Amino acid sequence: MNVEEMEARLKALEKKVGILDDINEVKRLQRVYSYYVQHMMRDEIYDCFADHPDVALYWLEGTWLGKEGVKQYFGVGSDRPEPQPGFLHQVMPIAGVVDVEPDGKRAKGRWYAYGGVCIPDKEGKLRGSLVGGIYEIEYIKEDGVWKFLTIKWIIPYTVRLPEETWGTAEMIGKSVLDFKMSVPDIPPTPDDPRFVSGYIFPFHYNHPVTGKPTSENDKNARLLSGKTKNIQEK
Repeated sequence: MNVEEMEARLKALEKKVGILDDINEVKRLQRVYSYYVQHMMRDEIYDCFADHPDVALYWLEGTWLGKEGVKQYFGVGSDRPEPQPGFLHQVMPIAGVVDVEPDGKRAKGRWYAYGGVCIPDKEGKLRGSLVGGIYEIEYIKEDGVWKFLTIKWIIPYTVRLPEETWGTAEMIGKSVLDFKMSVPDIPPTPDDPRFVSGYIFPFHYNHPVTGKPTSENDKNARLLSGKTKNIQEK
């Protein structure tokens, strides 16, 4: 092996190590964010987001744009009451798939978000549920630090406690249309495909073996035929 070959291999190895380090930092950000959301630590949540005009929360309750939108949704700096004792929002990110763009400046991740949510009502009575969700998230590196750029969120099902009743995507859709905590920049619509059972949240990545795009858009088109034309594109 000559010097040029050794240098090329060394550069390739350095690049690979850099990508692995970026993936590790993105995963750490995702997990840390979830710990803050568990107790609705508003300032800490807000600081996880980039100072970038493309920041957005694509929630089921609507879309909040910019870092100001993040502030509005989470009530940062507002007079909104702190969660009552007993509040819990333990949504755990698992099975993460993170892909860093070649220039190392942005990344995308897909996560299952499974956990328990407990929200006291006005009388202090606890209302709980188990939640099965999926995140599709875009991250950006600012001044060497990974932050959230956009979060897309879907909840295929919930299990309401103590009734142990199954909550479908359609039922979830009906409930979030009446969401009143914060006014979104873009309101939710009844024909959102995420409110249809069986809808496949589009993947940000191609098949890892074949390299081909996967079939969720075709499957979604068949599922949503006659229900909605609003099919998310990759």
